[in-house]
Amino acid sequence: MKKSLIVFLSLLLVAFACCKKNDIIDGSGNEPSAVSNPLCFTAEEDSITIGMKRYGYGELNPIPNIEYSYDMVVWRTFTAESTVITLENTGDKVYIRGDNPLGLNVNLEENNSFIRFETNDKKTAVSGNLMSLIDPTCRLRKVPDYCFCDLFNGARITTPPELPATTLGKRCYGGLFSCCTELRTAPELPATKLAEECYVSMFLYCTSLKVAPKLPATTLAADCYADMFDSSGILEAPELPATTLAEGCYSAMFANCNYITEAPELPATTLAAWCYSSMFDGCDQLLRAPQLPATTLAEYCYYYMFDGCRSLTITPALPAKTLNDYCYNNMFNDCINLTTVVELPATTVAKNCYERMFFNCINLRNAPESLPATTLAESCYQEMFYRCSQLESAPELPATSLVSRCYLSMFKDCSSLKSLKVHLTNWGDDYDTAFWLANVSSDGVFYCPSSLPQEYGIDRIPYWWEVYTF
Repeated sequence: MKKSLIVFLSLLLVAFACCKKNDIIDGSGNEPSAVSNPLCFTAEEDSITIGMKRYGYGELNPIPNIEYSYDMVVWRTFTAESTVITLENTGDKVYIRGDNPLGLNVNLEENNSFIRFETNDKKTAVSGNLMSLIDPTCRLRKVPDYCFCDLFNGARITTPPELPATTLGKRCYGGLFSCCTELRTAPELPATKLAEECYVSMFLYCTSLKVAPKLPATTLAADCYADMFDSSGILEAPELPATTLAEGCYSAMFANCNYITEAPELPATTLAAWCYSSMFDGCDQLLRAPQLPATTLAEYCYYYMFDGCRSLTITPALPAKTLNDYCYNNMFNDCINLTTVVELPATTVAKNCYERMFFNCINLRNAPESLPATTLAESCYQEMFYRCSQLESAPELPATSLVSRCYLSMFKDCSSLKSLKVHLTNWGDDYDTAFWLANVSSDGVFYCPSSLPQEYGIDRIPYWWEVYTF
């Protein structure tokens, strides 16, 4: 009798276990609900719907292993492209977790395939630990490559989940909250080990976001912060303590952030290719540029950095004496209230290094006294002061010979320009100075060596200008 009772109880326990939802269990045997903090959606309006879709071409991402629950007791399978959760009343919640150790976007690099939550046009708050989608115990601290890329793109979420990972994978948070125009707060970002494109476009078009998270990393990765806050509503840029940069690391990071008035300090003295390109492009309320102490430049390092910063009135010091290809290209393009350019001491120029640097700076009056390089490079000053219509005196040009397109359209449409001193001994190819003094003032003074042939026209000496030789 006693033996039969034991057998009966054993069978009863087995039957009870089999009737439970097959939860994802962590390595210790504990149910994740006891040790985790799963992702949680909370309705801020009635009739919220939540689904998940796969995007891309070719082989799409596999449907992830995900579950959902209304009470963290009974869990049901959440299937991308078929499951739609409805939160009928304001305040209703649903919890979501998964076991996807390779991440949610394992085919993104090859097939541009990604997974994202789909919500209707209603506001929803998100909380909990985002890592619960790949590890239900939330014990992982490393995010796989591409893992959460574009996961909430375009959703009307108002608050973000926790992102506690300390080691990131390539593009892991890329576009995570892109176009979330209702997002009011940012999560903490404690990671100090970054990866290529890890935060790229993370808060793109988050127009309701006012405060940026702290960014403690001191060693960066390629394009890690590229477009991170582009067109967002942040009022102040976070501190950027890194002194070791990487290619494209800050590219367009604050582009079109129309409320930023102060730039953060940029302490790096050695730059990387594209590192600051378009960093403040379109920040039309930026009043002062940061100090730029770097003396070792890289290709495209300041490319379009302050393009369209219409509140800037003076440039920062640029102490580098040896330049690199395209380094200052379009740096202050369309800064229409810029009045003063500080000294440009570089004695070694490079291909297209100053091209369009002050293009359309229509109020620029004070240019450097001299551009001291005596040996030029291809297109080095091309269109440098094009459309600087208030500039009256040009910098002295000590180079004695020209190279391909070096002065092409350099002072074109500088309608107030009345003075230029050059040290040329010959004119070189016609294209080297093509249109360089087109549409300047109708009267002015041209200083040049007596050996320079006195030829006139928009490619040579302006008609009606006086010539003084030395």
